[in-house]
Amino acid sequence: MSMKKYIRPFPKILRIEPASSCNFKCVHCPTGLNLNESLGIMSTDTFNQIFEQIKHHKFDVIVLYHGGEPILNKQFFEMAKKLKPISKKLRTTTNGSLLDDKIIEKFLDIEFDEIDISLDGNSPEENDLIRIGGDYHKITEKVIKMINLRNERNLTVPKITIANAQIPEDMNTENIAPVPKHLTETFGEVIDDVKFSPFYTIQWPGMPEKIDVIEKPKGNFCDHIVNTISIRWNGDVVPCCYDLINMMVMGNMLQDNIEQIWNNEKYIKFRKDIDEFNPPDLCKNCFVLQGFKRARTNSFKILK
Repeated sequence: MSMKKYIRPFPKILRIEPASSCNFKCVHCPTGLNLNESLGIMSTDTFNQIFEQIKHHKFDVIVLYHGGEPILNKQFFEMAKKLKPISKKLRTTTNGSLLDDKIIEKFLDIEFDEIDISLDGNSPEENDLIRIGGDYHKITEKVIKMINLRNERNLTVPKITIANAQIPEDMNTENIAPVPKHLTETFGEVIDDVKFSPFYTIQWPGMPEKIDVIEKPKGNFCDHIVNTISIRWNGDVVPCCYDLINMMVMGNMLQDNIEQIWNNEKYIKFRKDIDEFNPPDLCKNCFVLQGFKRARTNSFKILK
């Protein structure tokens, strides 16, 4: 079979990781469990070298996040200012802990299109058990303040999404995770200004407890490897947001050209393996290919 079918047009979605380090120790995350050996803050020089390669492209979406807490990078908003003109939509994800008045004003000034705030579990108490270092009530106060300030300015952005990872009682459930009652109660006064995105958590690569995986995946298409390119804090290019620990480095933008990396031998082989129902270890627990099969980790026992 010809390999030409696995050569893809330049991606429309770009992910850049300002920081892989984090100020939380979440129990369901490789970074929180100190399993991520690739920790750091993207330097201004690294970002500028990357920007020189991408500035002539126009992206549908740029996500200024990959893993860790992006606002830990003191150049985060300078990066955002440069990226805004080359993206139809600029997004990020944050744990919300650093949203002081100054940070909120910067988000509003730049007019980020979307901000995802991570609040996990089925209660404030469970959130704080999962997201060690976080304080549900303090963070939600900050988020509500940002929404009110946005509305006072008559802005329509940033759109706020609450990303809510849950740990199901039945790890094999295929049901859709519901929106927890405590979230709708907390955001009651601004409920029309918030989108909720609940989901059952999955096992990230590198977690300590292995689970049984489906020998043959249910699907053979992954949008990430055909439409999205993810650049880590040190310039490494990885296939998707699922790779927080550099299991599959496709190249490095400080050494190679982004167009060359995107269709190099590694990427082409990866796309071929996915297409032929032969995913690498990185993908074997991913819900994109495995449907809604859920994962367990020893860390979750803290909640039982």
